[in-house]
Amino acid sequence: MLKLKHMRINRKQIRFSIFILGLLVMAVLFVALVQTKFSNVFASSEDASKEDSYITIYDSGNELVVKSSATTVREVLERAEIKIENEDIVEPGLDEAIDGSDFNINIYRSREVLVIDNHVKKYVRTAATESTEIAKAAGVAIKEADAVQLVKYNNILESGMVTAYKVVHAKTVNINYSGKAIQKRTQAKTVGELLSQLKIERGAKTNWVSLPDEARITDGMELSIYYQGKGNIVVEEEIPFAEQVTYDFSLDYGTRNITTPGINGKKTATYEVVMKDGKELSRTLISEIIAQEAVTQQVTVGMKVVLPPGSHQDWMAAAGISPSDFGYVNYIISHESGWRPNASNGKYHGLYQTSAGRLTNDCGPNWVNETICQIRSANSYAVGRYGSWANAYQHWTTKHWW
Repeated sequence: MLKLKHMRINRKQIRFSIFILGLLVMAVLFVALVQTKFSNVFASSEDASKEDSYITIYDSGNELVVKSSATTVREVLERAEIKIENEDIVEPGLDEAIDGSDFNINIYRSREVLVIDNHVKKYVRTAATESTEIAKAAGVAIKEADAVQLVKYNNILESGMVTAYKVVHAKTVNINYSGKAIQKRTQAKTVGELLSQLKIERGAKTNWVSLPDEARITDGMELSIYYQGKGNIVVEEEIPFAEQVTYDFSLDYGTRNITTPGINGKKTATYEVVMKDGKELSRTLISEIIAQEAVTQQVTVGMKVVLPPGSHQDWMAAAGISPSDFGYVNYIISHESGWRPNASNGKYHGLYQTSAGRLTNDCGPNWVNETICQIRSANSYAVGRYGSWANAYQHWTTKHWW
């Protein structure tokens, strides 16, 4: 009997041991299942030398904390099975290194938005949140003072959107401010509003303005503003370059070669100006500062004249002048030019000092080398105006001109 009782006790112990063993097996399986389920979030590193970092991911308002040994932002997101679209913005960048035990990643998700630019509708997918950047993403050039406004869009059936970003381009006003040109871009609706923005007062003792306050601002508008009474203005002015001429008798007459180009200088001049109702009454130079000296232009001018062979009498004979008139012709031409075919006083030219146009018409553009032709032209002038060389001589000796 005792033996049978002892055997029953051993069987109970065996069943209890089996039960405990079963619980242990179930616990091991549960831990393994949990580790498998969260292996993508609490990732283990293949490099056992790197410590895991706690990384907070902010994804469009959602917050996720992961523990990972990943070395880059891209690797963290891939392990966490977070997909990034081309238009999404990730900060820091995908290839940035994880450089701390506590690290933040921000994901800005792209969405489709409507941008209206001068009644042109542009749909764009972007992750930008600032209105100006959204407009730029739609290919709109945003300049100084342009505005981008979030407005209601009534045609929801067309776009599926209840709002849109409207670009309001600023208008350009060209301002003459006491002689100084200023270009201002503005959202102001009237001249008065613009003056307020510029903090400029209008009045008999302050400023004269060419347009009334209620004038509407238009793109490209011209607006003049002048101090009333005395005021100083600073003006940038050019200094014209001088020209130095060198005459070269080895070059054909009329040849003009610029050996050193001239360059205008620059100076800043300060004037005291008296103004009334936009009109300048006086201007007095106070000072000037030379910013850049002018460079003198160097010019070489050809003076070579090809003269026909023979004496002056031979030239007159070749031109068809009667020998009886040689004395009259010689006297007048000697006094007018000294028998120099290229003589010039700036207004009159040639042997008998006439206009360049007449010489060109009679002898061609190379008239300076057409000595005989110039004498024929002089003969035509003398006979045509005075009837004869004798009469021309009489007029010259009386008036000292012809």
